[in-house]
Amino acid sequence: MGEDYKCSGGMVRVSHDFEAGLDDCSVVWMVDSWNELEFHRFIEPSFRLATDKGKRIVCSRDLSTEEKALVSKYDFIYVEYSSFKPKVSLDDRVQEVRTPVIYVMSSTENCNQFYIESAICAELRDRGYEALLISSRKESAAFGQYSIPNFMFNKDCSENEKVVALNYYIRYLEMKNNPEVIVIGVPGAAIPYSSNYSSDFGILAYEFSEAVKPDYTILSSPCMPYDIGYYEGIEETIHSRLGVRIDTHSLSRFALDFNDPSGKKSIGYLSVGECYIRDMIKQIKYNKLFDLSNKCGITSEVDRLISKLSNAATSIIT
Repeated sequence: MGEDYKCSGGMVRVSHDFEAGLDDCSVVWMVDSWNELEFHRFIEPSFRLATDKGKRIVCSRDLSTEEKALVSKYDFIYVEYSSFKPKVSLDDRVQEVRTPVIYVMSSTENCNQFYIESAICAELRDRGYEALLISSRKESAAFGQYSIPNFMFNKDCSENEKVVALNYYIRYLEMKNNPEVIVIGVPGAAIPYSSNYSSDFGILAYEFSEAVKPDYTILSSPCMPYDIGYYEGIEETIHSRLGVRIDTHSLSRFALDFNDPSGKKSIGYLSVGECYIRDMIKQIKYNKLFDLSNKCGITSEVDRLISKLSNAATSIIT
């Protein structure tokens, strides 16, 4: 039916047969996919099959209003971005966030960002720090974490309103939780990849950088055979556009695939293994480039960021 793969210390079964896979699970989680899937052909039938087999259903997949209405007859939990929105006016200004902030950004989509931000926060907590995670993914809400607010995707909100409201949202969580450090996953790509692949021009990253400046920044990028000049160029571009300095680069477990037969100029992704990532890092030889796709890499990265923040004015070491 499928094959077992080692993942984060456990085994995960990957199968192409959804119906047969239902026999081996108690919960079905509908998530967003890289490839476009027809709702009536794939998504709605999956809800029906899972319901018929008595499975609990969690859905974090983006659904249109019409699609939500069509699956409303099924019993499921729908996970969304935080609906909290502070009241702001045109005269309001951003407030200072006093807690050290760690940004986890990505240069393109699908760069293991969710894993990195979650693992960094977990490692800090394991070391006894009061760490607050504001995640780039709405799925974090299912694990008792905070996600970015959904007004950031609302086209009816002005850019000025989004920046100020996001700043107030972060300040609200800071005052509510009194953390020693805040980890923020910045959604989307930090900058356009090229003229053909705009990645929404990094608009969300710009809005985040105006709402709060980080004290430490991690940038995850696809595992591609670039040279040191590529990473130095990204650093310069992000600093000039966002006023943010990159402290660590990470290679993700995905390489880019530009072979798009549909002609839509969309980017595909190919999975790569740990050995391939290690070899790529050795080949590039950049002292700020690491593999943060595993526990060992996360542990070393937390050592580095604690060392920097403990020597800064906004120290998290008490």
